[in-house]
Amino acid sequence: MSTPMHSEEKIGEAWRLHRNGDNKNAIAIFSEILEKTPNNVDACYGLGLARRASGDKAGATEAFQTALKLAGKALDAVNTEASVAGHHGNNDLATYDDDRYMMLSRMLRQRLAELDK
Repeated sequence: MSTPMHSEEKIGEAWRLHRNGDNKNAIAIFSEILEKTPNNVDACYGLGLARRASGDKAGATEAFQTALKLAGKALDAVNTEASVAGHHGNNDLATYDDDRYMMLSRMLRQRLAELDK
């Protein structure tokens, strides 16, 4: 009997499958993760990339739009936490979380613009 994978391991496996061109199975794993944790921005972004690679433009657009909303909410939460801790303005944390979500949002907007062409 195999041991079930944790969410991070499943995301890693899905990314590996996507990089190797097995987008059908990557999509299945990303979708499974999102059924259990619908706010998982990394799985949503990966789903968009795998769908795009499979030729599913509409599905990719939907996944990227959802991921962009999730990244925005996450960035808002990080900025709220920073404000409560006495930090002022964006990119004023001792962590990388604000940078991560700003970069992810930028990449998602680029992917959506590419699909819109």
